[in-house]
Amino acid sequence: MADTRTYHAVATQDGAHWVVTVDDLPEGLVGVTQGRTWSEARKMAADVVAMLLEVPEEAFEVVMRPADPDMANAIITAEKAREEAELANKAAAEALAAAARTLTAKATVRDAGSMLGVSHQYIAKLAPKKG
Repeated sequence: MADTRTYHAVATQDGAHWVVTVDDLPEGLVGVTQGRTWSEARKMAADVVAMLLEVPEEAFEVVMRPADPDMANAIITAEKAREEAELANKAAAEALAAAARTLTAKATVRDAGSMLGVSHQYIAKLAPKKG
C-alpha cells in the first residue's frame, strides 16, 4: 500500500520478555505491550496500534527496533546489506539478459551460454529467437 502509515516501536528486554513502546501515535495515546519472543512482541505492538486507532492491521506497518544500540545497528546494517544485494542481483540479471541478447545475435545459444557460464536453456529464455 502506497499510503500505509508507519509506526516505530522500541523493544527493551526485561527478563524473559520484550517490553515494547510504540511511538508516533496521536497525542494522548500510549502504546505499550510485551511479548515473550521478538515475533510475539512485534505482533502485540501491531495489535495495540490496531486497537488504539480502531483500524485493521493492514492499514499500517510497525517497524520495531531493539532499544540496545548495538542490536539496532546490527539490524540496520544487515537490512542495508540485503537491500544492496537485491539491487546488485537485479543489475546482474539485467546485464546477463543484455549480454545474452548481444551474444546470441552473433553466436549460437550454446556458445553464448558457455561464454556467460550459464546453461544454453537459460540463454534461450533470456534471449528468445524471434519469428
